[in-house]
Amino acid sequence: MSRLPPLAARDVKPLVGAALALALGGCGRAAPAPALGPTTIADPTAFLVQMRCPDGRLEVAEPGCAGAAAQTEADPMRMRRRDWPPPDGYVAQDAILGADGPETIWSTPPFGPFVAAHGDGGEIYAVEGGTVRIVATQDGGKPYLQGFYGARCGGTGWILFRSDAPTGRWASLVARLSDLRVGSPCFAWSSALTRYRLEAVSAPWIVDRQRREIARPTVIAEHYDRGSIAAATSMERSLFAKGVGRIVWEAWSRRAAPAAELAARCPGTAWSTPPAPGWRLVDCRYATNTTAADGMMSGAAFGWPPPIAAPGP
Repeated sequence: MSRLPPLAARDVKPLVGAALALALGGCGRAAPAPALGPTTIADPTAFLVQMRCPDGRLEVAEPGCAGAAAQTEADPMRMRRRDWPPPDGYVAQDAILGADGPETIWSTPPFGPFVAAHGDGGEIYAVEGGTVRIVATQDGGKPYLQGFYGARCGGTGWILFRSDAPTGRWASLVARLSDLRVGSPCFAWSSALTRYRLEAVSAPWIVDRQRREIARPTVIAEHYDRGSIAAATSMERSLFAKGVGRIVWEAWSRRAAPAAELAARCPGTAWSTPPAPGWRLVDCRYATNTTAADGMMSGAAFGWPPPIAAPGP
């Protein structure tokens, strides 16, 4: 389930409104899930949405600024996170609180309102009973809204992480899901090993054009394309920093070739290591390159996700 074509942004966003709920609702059966362990994350949303200072700068650039609050879709963007390499990267990424919950949105030049043909898109999250799921996504690889089915039809959907993320070891489960165009019947036919943990992660940042290391409590989440590491051939690793949202996305493979300009785009963290011998990094996004913005754009002005058609047969 590789999500980022070379040099094109790809994250994901929840489906909105009754049509989307119906599209992912399927047969309406609640998905079984392993019991949660002791809570280590009181509010998972804190790892999915970036904090914004009253002057519009991101809190990660002004740690401890008074009055910082979660950035909403109505807030004008006066500072944005782009990917590497500096100074401009290739993609602008924002982790905001939308009308339907947390979402990550990204856009490519000219960084205007959402245009699918540009590779613009986003990712939608649902936080339910201590479990964070990716509900839907859109990017240049598949320029239509994809749903991650299963949570309402006998599977689990795409589980990202849960509120029992341990420190010092992995928590793991096998998710059951399918990846289909929104409007498809609900199925949960694929097995996907999911691992997650909570650690203090120091990541490379560029703030005011100066490179620095910033450490934050961070959820590290891995999603494999099979039910075990031994059987898998691809894996996506995401790092979600508290008060920032997703800061790193990495694609690992036992078969694919690395994307172009990988060294310039992937400065690395201590967690940028293969899960087992024979794996190699093939793509990445490091959304830790802050840039000033004029405030003309907001999540609402970006206008994603697009209107959802009625579910198909």
